[in-house]
Amino acid sequence: MKRIDQGHILPVSVILIMLVSLFSAAGLAKSSIPDRYKGFDKGVSWKTVLPLRKVTFVNFDKDSYLDDYAYLSAIPTAVFYDKSRDRLISHPLLFYQDPYPVKDDKERTLDARKGIDYFMEDWMSYCNGRLDQMVLINVDKSKVRQWPAKDVIEISGDDPYEIASKIALHDWSYSDSAVIAVIEKNFEEEKESFSNAIKARLLPRKVKIITFGFPQTNKLNPQYKEFDVPEGYKYIEAHGWWAAISIDIDFLYSHIIIPAGNKDFQLYCKDVKRDRWMQVGAVALNSPQFGMDPEAAHIKSYVYTLGKWRIGLTDFPTKGVFNRYGTIGELLSNLIRGVIYNVEVRLYPGIEVELPDALSYGCRNVTITLTWNDPNLHLGFSLIGPNGERIVSVYNQSSTCKQEVKIDALGECLDGESYKIAVYSFDDIMHPVGIAISYSWNISKDTKKRDCLTSATEGAILASMLNTALLYTSTSFLPKVTIDTLYKLGVKKVYLVDVGNHVRRKVIDSLRDTGKVIHLKTCMELYDRMRKLSGSNDVIFSTIEPWVYWYVGELKPAGMMKGALFLGPSAYLSAHHGVPVLIVENHPKLHQAAIWHKEFWKRGSSNRAVYPGVSDMYLTGKKVYEVLDEYGFDREGMETIVTVAGQYNIGVSWDRVFVGKAKPGRVWGSPVDASQWISRIVFYPALIFENPALDPDGIKLINGSKSIRRFPWFGRLGLKIIKESGEEHFVYPVLHTYVCYAHRLNEMFSKYYGVKYQTADGIIPGETNSLNPIDEGVNEKYRHEKGCFYPDLTDSEIAPLYASRAGYSNVFSTSFEAVMENLNRGVIMWLHDGHGLAEDGGQGCFWSTEGIIKYIPFAGAKKEENPWRVYEWYLGSTENPDTMTMEIHGILPALLGNPHLNGIIRTGMAWAPAYKPIMNLLAKFVNLPVIRWFAPEWLKDTEDYYDGMVNTIFPSYFESDYYNASQLEDALRNLHSCGYITTNCESANTYYHLVLIRHGSPYQIMDPWPTSWYSSAWIQSIPRDIALGHTIGEAYVNGIKHVGILYIFDPPQWWWDIAENVVFYGDPDLRVWTSKNDCSSANRWEREDVKPLRWDGEKNLYVDGHCLFGATSYPHARKPIDASMIIAIAAISALVIAIGTAYYTIKKK
Repeated sequence: MKRIDQGHILPVSVILIMLVSLFSAAGLAKSSIPDRYKGFDKGVSWKTVLPLRKVTFVNFDKDSYLDDYAYLSAIPTAVFYDKSRDRLISHPLLFYQDPYPVKDDKERTLDARKGIDYFMEDWMSYCNGRLDQMVLINVDKSKVRQWPAKDVIEISGDDPYEIASKIALHDWSYSDSAVIAVIEKNFEEEKESFSNAIKARLLPRKVKIITFGFPQTNKLNPQYKEFDVPEGYKYIEAHGWWAAISIDIDFLYSHIIIPAGNKDFQLYCKDVKRDRWMQVGAVALNSPQFGMDPEAAHIKSYVYTLGKWRIGLTDFPTKGVFNRYGTIGELLSNLIRGVIYNVEVRLYPGIEVELPDALSYGCRNVTITLTWNDPNLHLGFSLIGPNGERIVSVYNQSSTCKQEVKIDALGECLDGESYKIAVYSFDDIMHPVGIAISYSWNISKDTKKRDCLTSATEGAILASMLNTALLYTSTSFLPKVTIDTLYKLGVKKVYLVDVGNHVRRKVIDSLRDTGKVIHLKTCMELYDRMRKLSGSNDVIFSTIEPWVYWYVGELKPAGMMKGALFLGPSAYLSAHHGVPVLIVENHPKLHQAAIWHKEFWKRGSSNRAVYPGVSDMYLTGKKVYEVLDEYGFDREGMETIVTVAGQYNIGVSWDRVFVGKAKPGRVWGSPVDASQWISRIVFYPALIFENPALDPDGIKLINGSKSIRRFPWFGRLGLKIIKESGEEHFVYPVLHTYVCYAHRLNEMFSKYYGVKYQTADGIIPGETNSLNPIDEGVNEKYRHEKGCFYPDLTDSEIAPLYASRAGYSNVFSTSFEAVMENLNRGVIMWLHDGHGLAEDGGQGCFWSTEGIIKYIPFAGAKKEENPWRVYEWYLGSTENPDTMTMEIHGILPALLGNPHLNGIIRTGMAWAPAYKPIMNLLAKFVNLPVIRWFAPEWLKDTEDYYDGMVNTIFPSYFESDYYNASQLEDALRNLHSCGYITTNCESANTYYHLVLIRHGSPYQIMDPWPTSWYSSAWIQSIPRDIALGHTIGEAYVNGIKHVGILYIFDPPQWWWDIAENVVFYGDPDLRVWTSKNDCSSANRWEREDVKPLRWDGEKNLYVDGHCLFGATSYPHARKPIDASMIIAIAAISALVIAIGTAYYTIKKK
């Protein structure tokens, strides 16, 4: 072996060290976080999350983008990927808002501060009363002294470039890379006005009327009739009635109809593009509740295709002025022989005109006017979008020869696409009629603003995933503060996020002086890069449109806060999901689809009885999924979709359309609401332990009373309370409030209606076998059957049964006061089965002895203040709640209790006595041996006149009353992450709903529209799926599959019951905590599993140069390399080469 000359090694080593020192300082270890801190893995995030006892506040500014840029640049500090431990490290990132100076009660919607306070109450408790650090961005620390912290960092400024740099230098000691988003501080508003007009002619053609007769069956199976829509017809209307007398009782929201009936029907046409039947619309209103032939029960539609159409009718019960429908002869025939439903289809003649002008991005303030030259004609028109969806229709009985519509915005057209106007006449056209269509709009040339806001949003998420800082540059210059930060951190690689390629060459050249530049110019590049890092295909939708605010009780938009964006909160949630934000304005197909939902909700939120059009839901949903497929988000199984936007920015029908194809959820309110709500969702696994309900020793709650009926049955003496309402001890409680609900529904339906309810997915509740052990014994109590079945619809007993199998204890209350007290003391989840209204800020129904029942002298129910479940006031009790039946057979059969007899007068009101104590005694006698041989069958069965529903319509609901949003807010304190699940009609997207969010509810399942009685099928299945380990979003989707339309399922699940458009609010990947149980451990975790990282206030905790509580040094700092430095490097390099050559020569010799 040759001996190495040690003398040659030393000079070479010195030179190499000198060279390396020019480019880097001594590196730090990758992480200093102790191994004992693991984080939790049962949250919504794409990786395990380690929480910090820290919070960052960004001052909310409704008039500028400064707060949005600041929030976005703070995202990589509030959630980032720790590659060394394969986890996320995170803390809450909140918009800060001072209490709003409410001068009028309607302005309560603008006061989002309540949500911040309740969130911080729980977060501070989780942090043992003191934060390790609080970062305040443009927030005065004097405003947050109620939340103590070891260390308070104040960052202030009015320049987004400077704020982003300060944030970066606070959090990073060094970083090899950085993300720089191309933005502008302010944007010039460039607008153009455009107008045009088209003339056309309507040719002579008559209104075509097609009528069908359907016999009343009181059955679920549909009856179909087909018909043709010929050329020359552009609008269709279908409605139904039967010969009857209707008495409207408006103040009781009820209608007496003699004889009774309850038709529901559906309209279909062929989807030519996909060669399948498409459900166009459906109506399923309860006639005794909404009337014989209300406007809401008319299906009105644009004619999507010519040729074969189909109408289907189902005859199944669903949830004044004197009127007569039909002739006297028809009325008498129906009274004697039974009801014949008349369905009339009207085809209105018209033409379709294509707008020759393709719309570009930024089309706003659209006005379309139709005029014609015949005052004897009543014309209407529909605006048809590029996907075939009917965006808006205008029609009335005006004889002014003019119709006009205004639309906030329209989506841009792709090549070959156009908008169309369908014009139609509601009268026979007897001669050619000239029409003129004039249209105008403003074009806001703000693609640069859209692209810059997109760059900042996507850049924040990319930086979070790379664990690097987000900085900003202008399109025209590189700010000095940005370039200085790059050198101070020692950045060698820059990800330049420049959607739309707006940045100038000189900016890129300046950045190249710092190192490598990766220029990302399209959304697709960003999407692919982020999904490659995370492997996730979750979808987060949002919009660049500022928040459209609204007032309590007005049910319409009130205005727009031009600087209030949802981009920050949506990006924070996206960073936790490991995906980009899909901003709908960036994709014409998405924008077109979103416009329909926005316009529908803006026009329809004040009239909740109008459901979203089935065909338009289908067409827009399909278009959205074309985009998701194109960008690679549509994979095997159900995607997670969360939309973060105000209700009037993207309408709530948007969320419902994806059910079945995906697990959709919605975060709404204001941007401030969204920020605290998302943080509560993300940290739910930790914050749920701040709920007193998770005390393993249990808590005391108010449980409802129990009652029975006894001799003399009637009045106060007939009702016996066998267990008083009062405090009881509960461990891991779930609160149940049953006000309107199903009770042994199919068991009773089969006797009373002669039919059984079947779910949309083919289950017959109470009869269909189940193979899952969780369903063992569900039929034992009433049907005396052992084994596993899908249970009958008996919400008040089945939902608690499944809840107990999830490890919960069940507490029951129905009075408003008791329910509020229980919520304030702490429960894990609240199931509320009842009535609701959208008016007066939103309302929910509760048991009340102070309502109508107060004035009924013989009502014994007045003595029971808080029954465990509501019962019908006439002879009802908690033991037997269903005692008043919706009478459909006639007065005499109702009094006799004989559902096999049809009387002359059938009212449809819920007055018929189901519980007949004297008849029950008689039945016992006639069932004796020998006598039973001669007795009629109807007399032997005392349970054949129950309708299976409790507290439905007039007059059975006198024992309940409504409480509005203000009463709810005034009574409610912190919900401590309690979820809310309700069948109440119309209460979603009201202030009632927003109160629950602000008071700390992380998820809700609610209906913006009227809900049918068959919601019992999904509300009692939710606890079942939670017990089985499903996420709350999976449980929601599984429930809706039972009862509702699945618009874009493959194939679509069309269904007669349009009144099941319930929406999930929150993140569908959230897991609801359960106690230990035998069903699944997927939703179970311990307090120890979610403990946060603790900081002693001194030790430098870091991950790859990211200092969790502030950087104190910058070891990789460097300066720009000037010409002399380059010469020096070249000289040293030459010297190294020379020495190396000499060494090699000597060694060789």
